[in-house]
Amino acid sequence: MFKRYSLKAFALFALLLSAQFASADVSGNWIFAVTIMDQTGNPQVTMAQDGAVLTGHYNGQLGNSDFKGTVNGDDFQFVLASEAGSVTYKGTLQADGTIKGSLDAAGMAQGTFTAKKAD
Repeated sequence: MFKRYSLKAFALFALLLSAQFASADVSGNWIFAVTIMDQTGNPQVTMAQDGAVLTGHYNGQLGNSDFKGTVNGDDFQFVLASEAGSVTYKGTLQADGTIKGSLDAAGMAQGTFTAKKAD
């Protein structure tokens, strides 16, 4: 009986441990709600994740731009090249499937964003 419970406990522990280290997948079409310097915007962002590599397309106030980035667990970041300089987005996929994060506009301004999957 002890052996059976030990095996079940080990299997549960292994499952929980693997879930903790698995990367969440941020692939898909997202609508961002960005606030920066008392200004707001709602760019549409498409992301494709392949392991730790993130690629995508941004369509919003900064124009239309492809980007590359990285994923580490539930966290990701990508950099947009715009006429005003580079804009770095850093976000975290939340348990409810939304994203929360921050952005830095070429060191001149910082902001925050949330995102949800487009319908």
